[in-house]
Amino acid sequence: MKRLIWLLAATAGLVLAQDKQAPASTNVEFTVYLISGSAQGTADEVPKDLESTVRQLHSVFAYKSYKLSESFILRGGAGMASTEGVIPVVGLRYRFGYFRFRLLGDPPRAVQLEALYLELTRPTVGLKDGKQIYETVAKINTNLDMRDGQKIVVGKSSLNIGGDALILVIVPRVIE
Repeated sequence: MKRLIWLLAATAGLVLAQDKQAPASTNVEFTVYLISGSAQGTADEVPKDLESTVRQLHSVFAYKSYKLSESFILRGGAGMASTEGVIPVVGLRYRFGYFRFRLLGDPPRAVQLEALYLELTRPTVGLKDGKQIYETVAKINTNLDMRDGQKIVVGKSSLNIGGDALILVIVPRVIE
């Protein structure tokens, strides 16, 4: 019985040592790329640091070209963080954020994101009570585990009946 109690205590201690919550002063900076994949076109239009990612996307998806639609940085603490904006040219509004993150292990730390979301909307024709109504065009919702500095393709969402898509790529950077 003593051995079982010792084993449970040792296991709990190991789990607690590995499952460190981010200190209140720790932030994570998320560089977010919104890449459009198109059934049309022949040339990719992405910055140099995304070229290897786009090569991999070409090997997985049948899109003919990829273009960086928008990029932004969201820096937040362990609690909720979000941002929103408009994608130039197409006029879609985006909302991006997460519920919370946790840091695990030693550097390079693992970043666990809980309730990550990206929502794209566009204005509809009508107004309601004098306010513009927006319809949801695309959504990505997930929990996510990644390493500090790792570029990760999070997901893809269809944008239109022409087969175009939006691909979400994130790079976290732990700031302690």
